[in-house]
Amino acid sequence: MTTHSSPYSTLDLEGVRTFLTSLPAIAARLGGTPDEWRVWEVSDGNLNMVFVAEGPEGGVCLKQALPHVRVDPAWKMPLDRTFFEAAYLRAVFPHVPDLTTECLHFDPEQFILIVPSLSGHTVMRTAMMAGHYHPAVAAQVGDFVARSTFATSLLAEPFERVMDRRICFARNQTLTRITVDLVLTDPYHDHPRNHWADPQLTPIVAALRTSPAVQARIDSLRLRFLCTPQALLHGDLHTGSIMTTGTDTRIIDGEFATYGPIGFDAGLFIGNLILNLFATPDRAGQAVHLDMIQTFWTSFKTRFLALWQEREWAEDRSTLYYATTDKSTQNFEKSLFIQNVFQDIAGFCAAEIIRRSIGYAHVADFSVLTDQSTRTTRQKAALLFAKDCLEQKKPLKSLADFLELLYLHMSAL
Repeated sequence: MTTHSSPYSTLDLEGVRTFLTSLPAIAARLGGTPDEWRVWEVSDGNLNMVFVAEGPEGGVCLKQALPHVRVDPAWKMPLDRTFFEAAYLRAVFPHVPDLTTECLHFDPEQFILIVPSLSGHTVMRTAMMAGHYHPAVAAQVGDFVARSTFATSLLAEPFERVMDRRICFARNQTLTRITVDLVLTDPYHDHPRNHWADPQLTPIVAALRTSPAVQARIDSLRLRFLCTPQALLHGDLHTGSIMTTGTDTRIIDGEFATYGPIGFDAGLFIGNLILNLFATPDRAGQAVHLDMIQTFWTSFKTRFLALWQEREWAEDRSTLYYATTDKSTQNFEKSLFIQNVFQDIAGFCAAEIIRRSIGYAHVADFSVLTDQSTRTTRQKAALLFAKDCLEQKKPLKSLADFLELLYLHMSAL
């Protein structure tokens, strides 16, 4: 592949066209001549510039890191986040080629990542806000989390390979710091990045910050995130980083990739489903959300355990660091492992709901509710559910317990 030694510069539309012209393989993928290509900007995330280019033969998506947060130029950032996204895709694509995108090109000078275009897909959050629910997506995302995390864990690979990859992603410290701060620290004390529009939420915020149980649980989740490198995580798996046609689903935007607890990705996804659930006024839509949560968990658990079993049947048993020949002990250990994943899911789900409600980066889901009173009531219910998830006055030992608590807070609406 062609590499570029020119100094970094932020691309505009013509710069994108010129850059793509310099890459023969990408130009061939587009087809035709450069003046036949249609190039437009689709940036909608917080961090990067994103462009789509389409030609007679096909399309690509080009992402370039900026030296600052895209939506806040005063917040300076290193450029290497597209490197980590490219590395993430190269690590997981062989295991989930039907559920993510391929890294077609990465330029280490301009910090540009190129992947196939998904212009025929819709962002999952956008679809759900419009009332278009695709229950099959939940199973596909569960499958993605199971396959990508299992394949990059010690359950599947020699520890040397896992540790080499951990060394690589341990350098993704800027975005990991964002996760630690924005998701697991800032919302629980006064910080200028926190904000919420309705003062009626303020008493709940105060209750979160003064609850010893909440503070203790968040402290443990923060350590769990940093000290439990079970598998390679996507790191930002929400409904805005999932694109779907309803049948074909692709997980994108893996720039926050790091090693951590498997339940982190799953917790963020379920947390965003629940935020949209509370923003959905009709009971039929809420029922679909509940089914999606159940479907996601079943898909993840079934696939993960099946992959584990397949690995144990393999002829090469040199990487089986977590297995025993005694069947009953083996089943107990697997059950305990999955139970610990679920506990992580419940905790990180709650943290995601809280940070998306009162932290730096809110979700747009509640904007569909035009009545301010209704919006506030539903945001309060989501926050109180998250608070109860963290406090666990009644232990959440299973998904059934989790859903029972969710039903309780929904019934108050």
